[in-house]
Amino acid sequence: MLDGRGHEVHQFERDEPPLTADGIDPRVLESDHVVWAASSINPLIAENDPDRVALDLEAFRAFIEAARSDGEGPRTIILSSGGTVYDTSAEPPYSEASPARPRNAYGRAKRELERILLSHDPAGLVLRVSNAYGPGQPVAPGQGVIAHWMHAIALGKDVHIFGDRDAARDFVYVDDIALAVVAVIEQDYRVHDVVNIGAGRPTTLGELLDAVAVTVGTRLEPVVHPARPFDARSTWLDCGRAARTLGWRPVMPLLDGLAATWHAVTTPDTIQPAASGRRTAPSTSQRKSSRSEADS
Repeated sequence: MLDGRGHEVHQFERDEPPLTADGIDPRVLESDHVVWAASSINPLIAENDPDRVALDLEAFRAFIEAARSDGEGPRTIILSSGGTVYDTSAEPPYSEASPARPRNAYGRAKRELERILLSHDPAGLVLRVSNAYGPGQPVAPGQGVIAHWMHAIALGKDVHIFGDRDAARDFVYVDDIALAVVAVIEQDYRVHDVVNIGAGRPTTLGELLDAVAVTVGTRLEPVVHPARPFDARSTWLDCGRAARTLGWRPVMPLLDGLAATWHAVTTPDTIQPAASGRRTAPSTSQRKSSRSEADS
């Protein structure tokens, strides 16, 4: 999206990381902004594999220390988790001023990532993103209910609900997230160090199931399971700060976003089984820019 607006963008993947034993890639140091959207964990992995969490945090710490070894370097923006870092004992919606006391391992990992950033980069910015969805989202264990449901439906399998149908989430479309990143970079936004990015409204799992049924054109009878230990209760974000200071608001209606996602899922060669190992999809990669950097 940024390169289409005239920015020079450098993308790094696991096979081409920005930091190696030979040092940091010079294209990073030549950039004005870095957007860190890399992760090898999700809520299920974080709960069961603390070593993976430690590796994730160490990878970012090593990167930010190398990028700012002389006290200078590009400004770094990270995509954190608006759905898990806030204290869910308080009532939603959660604003940036709400207590950030994560209740699960994934939220604690994201909160630590925020601390690492802000301790190394005085101009660093945290975008706390709610429940992202859209074309290309991987089917990963413990995360991404829309991707799980749509791929299951396309394969003729059952859909599963964990917990209460009335539990609510804040579903935000991937292109809306990318537009928020664009707004931050093009305005060189430095008013606050944390900004919520989400739809700003709750959608219950029951409502989501009905919307998916409309999208795919079939009645859905889910298999219901008890909530898992890492599942948060109802969460959604107050995104007023983004609207007031960035002029950003989500524009994709849920039904339209689901339709675009379903179209991508049902396009030949896109249906995939549930992932069982390290995530390698674009949403876990980081993209750097000589002017700026876009998330996936």
